[in-house]
Amino acid sequence: MHALPWWSWLLWLLAAPPGAAPSVPSPVAPGPVPPAARSLPPAPQVTPPAPGGLGFQFVRIRYRSARRTWRGYGTWAYDWPTAEANLVRAIERTTALHLDGEPIVLDLTDPRIFDYPILYLCEPGYWITDEEEVAALRDYLTRGGFLIIDDFHDYGDGQVGPEWENFYDNLRQVFPDRELIELTPDHPIWHIYYDIDPVRAVSTKRESGEVPWLDEDDDTYYGLFDDDGRLMVVVCYNQDIGDGWEWPERNLYEASTVSFQMAINFILYALTH
Repeated sequence: MHALPWWSWLLWLLAAPPGAAPSVPSPVAPGPVPPAARSLPPAPQVTPPAPGGLGFQFVRIRYRSARRTWRGYGTWAYDWPTAEANLVRAIERTTALHLDGEPIVLDLTDPRIFDYPILYLCEPGYWITDEEEVAALRDYLTRGGFLIIDDFHDYGDGQVGPEWENFYDNLRQVFPDRELIELTPDHPIWHIYYDIDPVRAVSTKRESGEVPWLDEDDDTYYGLFDDDGRLMVVVCYNQDIGDGWEWPERNLYEASTVSFQMAINFILYALTH
């Protein structure tokens, strides 16, 4: 008997139609490491082709990191490149969204960020920025761009800590006069394609055992809005949806399912608002 290909998990996890959650079996033992996760390719050459302007292309932001690194790269690279490779396959198989190329990596100071409507930045607790990056990100967001911030945690129980403080200080440099607002379950971003309850959503931080002290309701989601009420930034705190993309075969009590569904909702919302 031949083992199913690793990407078949994506089809099962996202097989439920919009508005329905797939049934979830008991947790399974981790399967074989996907080929893309076994070894990390050389540092990306940030020379993507000019976008065709016909569809979505995933863009991860690279930044200078404090303290720790991921496989020789900065913390910007956590879960890369497997996470976005799996997400792109999930988008292709579960939506009608046209894809315009493989995932790429860009710096905030690269003017090509303005060619892409959505950016992804992970581990902001170790994100080091400067005036040039701050100005570029402010310009990008005020001109209609959308940023997904993911994969950081602290103590839970309503307490913030050093990772939140570092992230928040950076965001305040970009928009010193704007405050984050919690994205409650009635916000349309949770229902644009899949129906998601952010209160009941499972955090990969908790279910993977990475941060066992977090409670079930410690993952929290925030938005940053412009003067017209347009959502510019979505923040996943005490959560790591990128980890769910990277390891779909682990599922972890629906964590991977929700991780893919959240990402698809975020992307479709950003592209239509």
